[in-house]
Amino acid sequence: MIDVDALAQIVRRAARPSGVWTEHVDRTEYPRSFHALRLRSRTDQYDLLCGQHLPWIGFCHATPDYMGFDVDTVFRDPPPWANLLVGPGYRVLSHAELRTPSAEVDTSELTSAARGEVKYWRPSCLAEFLFNWWD
Repeated sequence: MIDVDALAQIVRRAARPSGVWTEHVDRTEYPRSFHALRLRSRTDQYDLLCGQHLPWIGFCHATPDYMGFDVDTVFRDPPPWANLLVGPGYRVLSHAELRTPSAEVDTSELTSAARGEVKYWRPSCLAEFLFNWWD
């Protein structure tokens, strides 16, 4: 399980020198599979998403809702300061990585129940695999 409070502290330390602050922390709630941190600067606003169980991070213009999302328009490349999250053990995903087709995602380490969810919901890409509302 990801400790969202620890993640928020790491993000604050990494982003603050770039003039970015955390405006809101939205903890995962069933059935959403990810935490969302709303980040803001004087000129921009965007969200950081982190899976509930995996330390993988994606950045988006705004947190998608349960109705689904278009990966091409919702997600964005990480800001320059995001490389500071790698040291504490997070994997920061680029827009291109989030668009990776599901057929190319290695699911061998998933439990059989998790593989069943993937088979049932049929995500089209890594972003849908990581950031979803499956029940």
